[in-house]
Amino acid sequence: MTDQRPPTPEEENEFLAAEYALGLSEDENLTTARERARRDPGFAAMVSAWHERFVAMTDSIAPVEPPARIRTSLRKTLFPEARVPFMQRLWVWKGISFAALAVVAFLAMPMLRPDAPTVAGPIYGTQLTGDVDDLQVYAVLDPSRGGIAVTRTAGPIPEGRVLELWALLPDAAPVSLGLVPEDTSHLRLPPEIAAQIDQLTLAISDEPPGGAPEGVPTGQIRATGVVGEI
Repeated sequence: MTDQRPPTPEEENEFLAAEYALGLSEDENLTTARERARRDPGFAAMVSAWHERFVAMTDSIAPVEPPARIRTSLRKTLFPEARVPFMQRLWVWKGISFAALAVVAFLAMPMLRPDAPTVAGPIYGTQLTGDVDDLQVYAVLDPSRGGIAVTRTAGPIPEGRVLELWALLPDAAPVSLGLVPEDTSHLRLPPEIAAQIDQLTLAISDEPPGGAPEGVPTGQIRATGVVGEI
C-alpha cells in the first residue's frame, strides 16, 4: 500500500487558484481566494493563468446558431406574464455568467421600449470587472435605439462616492455616460459613440457625489470591459 503524500503549499495555492478561477470556491475558501487575489500579485497571476487555461478548452467548440423558435420558447418559460417592463427583468442577471449575457440580451433588449418595433441592428454587451474589489457590472448596448441597459450585480459603492460609467475610444477623451445605479438603469448611448461601438471600451470610476465635476474621470478606475457583439 502506497501512502498518499499531502499537497505542498505551492500545490495548495494552485488548487485554490484553479477552484476560484472556475467559480467553484465557497464559504471560507471563497473569502480567502478573493482577498488573496486583491492583495497578492503572485496569486492573482496564478488565477489569471488558470482563466487562460480554461478558456483555451473552449477553442474547439464551434458556435451554434439557435433556431428562431428557441426565442419564443425561452421567453414563455422565463417571462410568462406578457409585457413586463425590461428593467423588472434584469434580476435574471443576478448570479449568471457572462456567457449567459447573450441569452438575456437576446430575450430582453427588444422590450427596452415595449411599443417600438423589433430591433434590426446588432446588440452589444460587456462585463465590467476590475482588480480593486469584486465590483461586477453588466452592460447591454443597443446602438439602433441609442440605449444602454446597466446592472450592478456585485461589489460595493465606496462610502461617500458614486460610480460613473465612461466611454473610451481610441485617440479621444473619455465621455461620461452617466452614473452606475444601485441596481439597474437605462442610460443614453450618444450617436457619436454608437457609430464607433466596434472600438468601444467601457470603464467605471469612483467620483464625488453628482459625478466628476469637470467631466473627466478624477477617481480610481474600478472596472473596465471591452464591448463586443453578442
